[in-house]
Amino acid sequence: MIIMVKNTKQKIRHISNGFTLVELLVAMAVFSVVIIAVIGIFLSGIGGTIRSANSQAAQESGRFIMESTAKEIRLGKINSADGVLVADMADASSGVVNGPYYSLNITNANNENVDYTFDNVNKTIARNSGVLNPGAIEASGAFYIYKIGVFQPRVVITLGLSSRNAEDKNRAVINLQTTVSSRAYTQ
Repeated sequence: MIIMVKNTKQKIRHISNGFTLVELLVAMAVFSVVIIAVIGIFLSGIGGTIRSANSQAAQESGRFIMESTAKEIRLGKINSADGVLVADMADASSGVVNGPYYSLNITNANNENVDYTFDNVNKTIARNSGVLNPGAIEASGAFYIYKIGVFQPRVVITLGLSSRNAEDKNRAVINLQTTVSSRAYTQ
């Protein structure tokens, strides 16, 4: 019996031995690598979500600005080159007055005089004095006005949108362009 008790005590002592320092360091290193990988994947997912939200906001703003501006130009009358000329590129021999212009003056369907203006310093586009783009989106661009002989006048709108106050890696940049022809017929 004494032999059995002695063997049992030896087994208990052998089983109750703890981790060695090397085993503890290896376990901590593996745990740290796993945690760092999980945090990296999580942060990458958050970054993708931010980029997606910024891109969606820029697209929605661009769609609103282009649709509302194009509709008003299409239903209105493009006044003669009353805008502020960025660079004088008028070709008098062909009758073409183009741009780029920072502003566009039209008479809308309600017979109201409307000015669309790009402020490329503050990164906004305004209709009369009301800003069209939201505060989180920067807008820049120009208008190109074409009036050739008896053809309908048309305006090419270029619009650049980007996320304001976003880190470079999360910034959404969208460039849009459309051509709008006025329905107003002049003889």
